[in-house]
Amino acid sequence: MAHYADRVVCVALCQGAALHFLDGKNGVKDFDVWTFFAKHPNERLQAEQRKAHGNFGPSKFGRSPADAGYIGRRIDFLMRSIDCQPDAGPLEAISQCLAAGATVSAKALAMKAVVVIEPAHLRGRVVWPVK
Repeated sequence: MAHYADRVVCVALCQGAALHFLDGKNGVKDFDVWTFFAKHPNERLQAEQRKAHGNFGPSKFGRSPADAGYIGRRIDFLMRSIDCQPDAGPLEAISQCLAAGATVSAKALAMKAVVVIEPAHLRGRVVWPVK
């Protein structure tokens, strides 16, 4: 993972919660937070490094009955490397990745929405769907 420390392109809220952010109607089952990294030329992100879970805690979204043991909504932290340079513009890099639809995860993410969390100066900007 050390090879990816300086390759973060963007952290984003994705899928259903991001769609809810846009339309206020979709509802929130859980929060899918993706960190996108510029692909390293010599190192792959290992499968066991790509997913973790957390607890959002008490919130206006309540608690999902399907997530026993959580105080609030579950957060899924996911990681993905994408084919871009480390200094790529986050909006362009992510939208190009989703538009290409070259991976299963890119196709799945493109079905809903992606909203920037980090970098802070882009927080709340919609990456997908492209307008």
